[in-house]
Amino acid sequence: MAPLEGVRVTVIAREVHTPYSGMLPGYIAGFHDWDDIHIDLGSLCRFAGARLIDEEVTALDLDNGLVQCLQRPPVRFDLLSINSGAAPEAPVELGVCVKPIGRFLPEWDNLSERIRPNAKLVFVGGGAGGLELALAARRALLETIDIKVVAVDILPGHGRMARKLLLGELAKANIKLVRGTVASGTPEALRLRDGAEVPFDHLFWVTGVQAPPWVRNSGLATDDKGFVRVDPHLRSVSDERVYAAGDIAHFDSGARPKSGVYAVRAGPALAGNLRRAVEGRSPRRYRPQRHALSLIGTGDGRAVVSRGAFAISGRWAWHWKRWIDRRFMRRYQVLPSMDDTEPAGGDGLDAMRCGGCGAKIGAGVLSRALSRLPVQSAAHLMQGIGDDAALLAPNSAPLALTIDGFRSLVDDPYRFGRLTAHHCLNDIYAMGADPTSAMALATVPLMSEALMEDELVQMLLGAVDVLNADGVPLVGGHSAEGAELSLGLAVSGAAVEPPLTKGGARPGDLLILTKPLGVGVLLAAQMRSLVPTAQVQDALRRLDRSNAQALAVLRRHGVRAATDVTGFGLIGHLTEMLDASGLGAEIWLDRLPALDGAVMAFERGAASVLQPENEARLTDFELRGCLPADPAVQLLADPQTAGGLLACIPEVQATACLGALREAEYPDCASVGVVTESGCAIIQAAPQPNVATEKRVQ
Repeated sequence: MAPLEGVRVTVIAREVHTPYSGMLPGYIAGFHDWDDIHIDLGSLCRFAGARLIDEEVTALDLDNGLVQCLQRPPVRFDLLSINSGAAPEAPVELGVCVKPIGRFLPEWDNLSERIRPNAKLVFVGGGAGGLELALAARRALLETIDIKVVAVDILPGHGRMARKLLLGELAKANIKLVRGTVASGTPEALRLRDGAEVPFDHLFWVTGVQAPPWVRNSGLATDDKGFVRVDPHLRSVSDERVYAAGDIAHFDSGARPKSGVYAVRAGPALAGNLRRAVEGRSPRRYRPQRHALSLIGTGDGRAVVSRGAFAISGRWAWHWKRWIDRRFMRRYQVLPSMDDTEPAGGDGLDAMRCGGCGAKIGAGVLSRALSRLPVQSAAHLMQGIGDDAALLAPNSAPLALTIDGFRSLVDDPYRFGRLTAHHCLNDIYAMGADPTSAMALATVPLMSEALMEDELVQMLLGAVDVLNADGVPLVGGHSAEGAELSLGLAVSGAAVEPPLTKGGARPGDLLILTKPLGVGVLLAAQMRSLVPTAQVQDALRRLDRSNAQALAVLRRHGVRAATDVTGFGLIGHLTEMLDASGLGAEIWLDRLPALDGAVMAFERGAASVLQPENEARLTDFELRGCLPADPAVQLLADPQTAGGLLACIPEVQATACLGALREAEYPDCASVGVVTESGCAIIQAAPQPNVATEKRVQ
C-alpha cells in the first residue's frame, strides 16, 4: 500500500474473494454473513495499485522465472511471494476438505439446504479448527443430526485445561468424540486402525495439512510435507528470489503451528523484506513468536481462551474474538482513497522519450515478443508477420473489413487480449462473413524492456488464441509506446452472399440476443468498488466466447438481419437496424438477459461514461409500464464489450433457434422483442398477450 517506483505488483489468486479462516466457524454458526468473512481482492488491488489475475497456479518454472497457470500463459516474476495456504491431509479420497475454504463454502452452503433430518456428519480432525466447525454445525443444523469428531486426541499443543473445557462443550452439544486414526474407508463409513467403523452421510477433513502439489514439485527446498523451507528472512533457503509466509512456509529454525495468527504476524516482516530486496538492501531477521493466544468459538455465542496451561471460557471471550476479527477485516474491506501513483517504470525510464516513428517499441523487445507467439498460417496467407506488409491470396468473395479496439479494461493483459479479439471479430460475424485475417495495433506503457516484452506477449497471446481458434491468422501490425495498454485489430473477412446487413428485418421477426447485457455498468461499478469482484470476473468469463457458432446457428434458422451489440448499447444498435429497415420494434424488459450484479450496479448509482449519450436514443421509443430510471431500461443503453449478436429471426424459426443456441453453449440467449410496422417503437415491461413469442427458459 506504499508503492515503490518502477515496481509492478501482481496478485494471482484462484478466488478473488479471499475467505478469512478465523471467521469460518462463526459463518457456519450464523454469526457472520458471507461478506463479513471475505476480502475482495479486486478492490484491495485497485487500492494498492497492484494488478489482479484471476487464475489457479499449477507450477513454477524457476529456471525462467515464470508462474505457470491453468488457463493462461505463464506470468513472469523477478521476486515471488508464496502465500497459498495448505490443504488437509486426507488418507482416503472421500468427503470434502475444509481447505481451501473457497471450495469448501459452496459445498457447505449446498449441504445445509438439503441435509436430511437424521443425517450423519463426521469431522475428521481434533484441532481447534475441527472442534470449532463441529460445534458451529451443531448450532446451524437440526438437533436430530448426528455429529461426530474423529481424532486421536483433541487440541494438540494446548494445555490440559483447554482440552477439558472443549470436551465439556462437545458433550453439552451432543457431539461424540471417536478416538482413533483413519485407516481406510468406503462411501458409507470410515474404518479406523483398531477396526472400528464410523458411518457417515457427509464427511469433512479438518486434519493436519500438506502443501499443494505445485509447491511440492516446484524445485524449491521443502520439508517432508512439501512446505517451502524459509530462512529467518522468510526467504527460500534454495532460491533468494522466492519468499513464503503463512501455512505454506516452514521455518528451518523451528516449526510453528499452521495457524492464521502466525501468517498475520509475518505480514509486515514479509512486506518489509520484499521491499528491501527490490531496493537492494539487506533483509531483516523475523522472529516468529513461539506461543500464541487462541480464541476457540463454541458455536453458542461463547469462546474458550487458551494460552499455554491457562484456559477460560465465557461470552465475553466470544465478543472479544468477534471484535478482533472484525477489526482485522476492516483494514482490508474499508479502504480510503489513495493518491495516484506513477506507473511502474524504473531503470532511468523517466528520461525524455522521442515520439517520432509512432513511438515504436524497440526492435529487440518486439522481435522477442513475436517469437513467443505461435506460428500463424492459413491456406490464403502468402506472407505474414516479418515483412513490410502481409500478402494474401485473392478471394472471389466480396471482402468485409472492420477495425476496432480500446484501452485495457481489465488487469490481466491476456484476458484483455482475448476480449479485444472477440469484440473485433463480432463486426465480421454481424455481417454474416467468415473472418480471414487480422492486423494488430498494440500500445504498451513505458516500462523496463523485460516488462514491456512480457506485457506485449501476454496481450497478443490472448488475442492470437481467440483468432486462431476461429481460423484467423494474425498477419502483421504495429506496436508503440503509449500512456496505457491498448489493442486494436483490423479484421478482414470473406462475405457470404447475400451479405447479412442491418436492413433486412421484416415485421413479425423476433429479436434474438446471443449474450447477456451489463458489462459496461459492472466495469464502472468495479472502479468504485460497488460490486463484488467475483461478479465482474464471472461476467468476463461469460463474455469470453466467440460468436462464430452463434452465427452458424442463426444462418441455419433463416436470419434476416443482424448487428453486434457494443458501445452504443442494445438500444443504439437496434435503432440503427430499425432505421436501415424503416421498421419499428417492441422490446420486452422482462426478457433481457443480464449479467449477475448489473441491475444492482445501476441501483447503486454506477454507470458507464457512455450511458447518458446512449440513453438519448430512448427518446425514440414509447415507454409502457416503466420509467427511464428503471435499471432494466438503463440496461438497454449499457455499452458492451465482446457482446452478443442481435439478430432478426422469422417467428416460426425462433423457438428452434433459441434451443440450438443453448445447445451450442450460449445459455443466456433470449428473444428480447419483435419487429413491428414502421413508426411503432415501444419498450414495455412484458410482451402483450396478442404477440406470439417463445418463452425464455429461465
